[in-house]
Amino acid sequence: MTNRRLLTVALAVAALATVLIGCASAGATAPERTYRVTLTNLTDGQPFSPGVIATHRPNTGLFSVGELAHPPIEAIAEDGNEAPAVAALSSLDGITDIFDLGHPLTPSGKTVGTFSDSVTFEIQARPGDRLSVVTMLICTNDGFTGLDSGHLPAHGSRVFMLNSYDAGTEDNTEESVDIVDPCSGLGPVPLAGDPDGNDEAGVDSDPHVAISHHPGIAGGSDLSPSEHGWTDPVAMLTVERIN
Repeated sequence: MTNRRLLTVALAVAALATVLIGCASAGATAPERTYRVTLTNLTDGQPFSPGVIATHRPNTGLFSVGELAHPPIEAIAEDGNEAPAVAALSSLDGITDIFDLGHPLTPSGKTVGTFSDSVTFEIQARPGDRLSVVTMLICTNDGFTGLDSGHLPAHGSRVFMLNSYDAGTEDNTEESVDIVDPCSGLGPVPLAGDPDGNDEAGVDSDPHVAISHHPGIAGGSDLSPSEHGWTDPVAMLTVERIN
């Protein structure tokens, strides 16, 4: 092979290598996508607590039905306290973006002060990311709703209908002393004795059991199936890619 031919082959190989390296770099630094997300409460008698929403890699999630609730999810399901979950997610490598809802949602069609039954926000995600959501059903012992690793739309929009879950960390006494006080202020009716705090220790499930679909409100105590009950789905999550 002549020197000229060797030079031509060498240049071709070098050019191909440059293209491959460029493609690999582009894949590694692919721009994040922006999504507009709307969470809407569909229930008549269950306000939602401040919740947490995250975009993350497929092997990272917030909860899984059939598995025990992690302490940050327990804090949301029992107290409506999203701060531990936000802090925990902030330290994980697989998390792309976190949105702290920061305020409750009222039951469907109800307004209390500046609170309403729906919220819209934007969140960032990388190609291949999933979306997870957790927020408490306030008028329950340890009920919550959420989405576990939903597939984000590559373009356009997608609607997720969210069901109710029981965290398996508290007994469902449905008594006012065991229910967070915002149930009275945001729910359909004030509970007897409120404000009376939230006696978590007295109703802690021993042992904790796996997350499962919530059985609903049984009645016979301070919660009423007709006023606080629901049918699934309890929430609608609309996700739209906007860039």
